[in-house]
Amino acid sequence: MTKLLGFDMDGVILDSDNLSQGNWFVELFNQTLREFGIPETEENARLLYIKNLRNNAGAICRKFGIDNAEELWNRRDANYVAGKLAALEAGEIPLYRDVVALEELATDPNYRIGIVSNSPQIVVDRVVAYFSLDRIFDTWIGRGTTLSDIQFAKPAPNLLERLKAILGVVHGYYIGDQPEDAQAARAASLVPIIITRNGDGGDIKSLTELKHLL
Repeated sequence: MTKLLGFDMDGVILDSDNLSQGNWFVELFNQTLREFGIPETEENARLLYIKNLRNNAGAICRKFGIDNAEELWNRRDANYVAGKLAALEAGEIPLYRDVVALEELATDPNYRIGIVSNSPQIVVDRVVAYFSLDRIFDTWIGRGTTLSDIQFAKPAPNLLERLKAILGVVHGYYIGDQPEDAQAARAASLVPIIITRNGDGGDIKSLTELKHLL
């Protein structure tokens, strides 16, 4: 029986989770705060994360003194896309070296392989093209760009259910690095596999271990 191998992108395929000061990821949130005249604190920056805006956009806007949640989101998302694509083109966001281990799995007829990411579709498309990942993945799915679209991002199962429908596969696995990935996998009736590259817990420490685990 053909099985699905779904992969998160950031922190699993793409080494893009650098939170050090001055990094593109930190800067894009600070830029949004500056545009609204909001103090550039770590607490305020974290309020702009999807997991916080998903259910608390109204309360966050009230805290910031912003009348229109859509305006805040649109600025935040535009800065995210521009900053991430610029960092990609500048070589600041590399692939993890162990992604090469997936090339063998891509030739196995027992698996269909795809990406599901909470990054916008335009970013996922660019990453796949930039690194020629279409040699590995059958399809790739990112989130939509509107404020309402983030309701369907992980940990909701919607994007994973879409992946299953596109690839015509019901059973399989989803490999991620966050609790939200495991939650989304279970909600989509997939087996979660958590990668922790720092060696702290998880199911695997490297993508090279994946074939043996399967």
